[in-house]
Amino acid sequence: MAAAAAMGSIREERPVVDLQKCNLCRECLLYCPDAALAVVDGEVRVNLHFCKGCGVCAVECPVRAITMVPEYTGDRGLV
Repeated sequence: MAAAAAMGSIREERPVVDLQKCNLCRECLLYCPDAALAVVDGEVRVNLHFCKGCGVCAVECPVRAITMVPEYTGDRGLV
């Protein structure tokens, strides 16, 4: 848990999911090396405690529903 808590302090960018674009294909879940993404209540959610901000999810998203934004912007990782 201590290592997970540290991710927020080292992350320069974080993923933001555009729920209007997301088609729930789950490609982002497959490629996330930190298993920081999950589908909850029919939406892709980012667990920022585990995300290190690598951006693989944004690169692999086939509909470009995930964008990387500088840390400390947006609202809970959602557009």
